[in-house]
Amino acid sequence: MKKNIFVIILLAFPFTTVLPQTDINKPSRRQSVSFEAGFIYPQGTIKESLSIRQNLSYYYVNQQSDGSISSSTSGMLLGARYEYGLPVIRSDISTGLRFVGINSEITGYASANSDFFYLRYSMEETDTKFARVKSLTECNYLLSIPLEIRVYPLRYSNFSLFAMAGLEYSVICFKKAADITFREEIMNPRKDVVLGNISGPVNRNYSSFYSSIGLKFGREDKLNYTIEVMLPSFLLTGNNFYFIDVDYLEGFRLSVQLPLKSK
Repeated sequence: MKKNIFVIILLAFPFTTVLPQTDINKPSRRQSVSFEAGFIYPQGTIKESLSIRQNLSYYYVNQQSDGSISSSTSGMLLGARYEYGLPVIRSDISTGLRFVGINSEITGYASANSDFFYLRYSMEETDTKFARVKSLTECNYLLSIPLEIRVYPLRYSNFSLFAMAGLEYSVICFKKAADITFREEIMNPRKDVVLGNISGPVNRNYSSFYSSIGLKFGREDKLNYTIEVMLPSFLLTGNNFYFIDVDYLEGFRLSVQLPLKSK
């Protein structure tokens, strides 16, 4: 419920902005094409369904060392968007196509003098099987359609401050795969069996709500550049990853805007 209220507030924000209608502040109704590139950093935790023994204690040289597990998830985006100016509400609306690639990795060690962790991949009655694992990885590559609205509370002759809210939904999933690197190569023939036991079905559809604040540099009807920082955003679809539960998204984006024509 809180997420739905947050979405409504941000999407309604452009329509409630009231600023003086000066020649500098009022955007022209123009059309343009933007080419974008950026990085996204999903923040979350390792799924509880993964049976990782991360607190093994080893004794060596009269010292005790506990294991440690860490995860990292990051991604990139490339896209092109068509933008149309909405001077009545001092905003732009845009849509287009966007390629999104997200990779995650889980690494760890059982002790300070090791480079692996223990992963339970089978448990049948009294027979429990563990694998010594160096890393778990997954990749997600997709094509999505974004819909964004951008409002300009401050506009000057050479730069503007804006706030943006957007939605995106995937239309093509190019690749969604998981992989495992064992400590011993002798385990490689069992890779598919282990992955099948630890990675259940996931959602191939990807949808997110996101927002940002940023700066645009350049004059109207000229080449413009934008830089923006993504505010904490969230996925609208669940169970998108094999090994990670994502709580929210962060990131930043750079864009180049080419004007088409003005009205």
